[in-house]
Amino acid sequence: MADEEEDLLEDEEELSTEAVMPSGRSKIITILLWIAGAIFAIILMLLISYLMAKNVRNEAYKEGQNIVIAPAPPPWATYRFQKEIRVNTADVDEPHYLQASIALGFDGSNKNLGNELTQREVQLRHIVIMILSGKKKEDLATVSQKSDLREEIKSLINNTLTEGKIDEVFFEELVLS
Repeated sequence: MADEEEDLLEDEEELSTEAVMPSGRSKIITILLWIAGAIFAIILMLLISYLMAKNVRNEAYKEGQNIVIAPAPPPWATYRFQKEIRVNTADVDEPHYLQASIALGFDGSNKNLGNELTQREVQLRHIVIMILSGKKKEDLATVSQKSDLREEIKSLINNTLTEGKIDEVFFEELVLS
């Protein structure tokens, strides 16, 4: 009987040892292996991220090297109207007053156009006055509306000119009261 009890005790010790170490490792070693695997995965992700960022940076540098910087175009020659343009707007309910100083930009190599602008100043002022006097205060409220006004002035003046075309209309001053 004593042999049977000893065998039972040995069997119980083996069972309790197998419950603690089912695969022959302790829980601490298993946790340490998981931590080591996680650290390895993080290091691998950082290495891959570094290599990808380096590759992207090199590609951006190569693209930047291929861009040719063109020199700025020469400045336009300008023609300024001798007098400010002053008109009443087309508002019916409340009168408003518009005052503008305008310059016209054109290619400076076209000397004939500069001469034509000087000769036709009265006609060009009349065109601008007719355009401005047909506008209401709310027609000149936003930047895009003022840009549209510039384009309208430019197209009507270009339809009048014979020696060339103006490239830009500059409002040196535009006061609406």
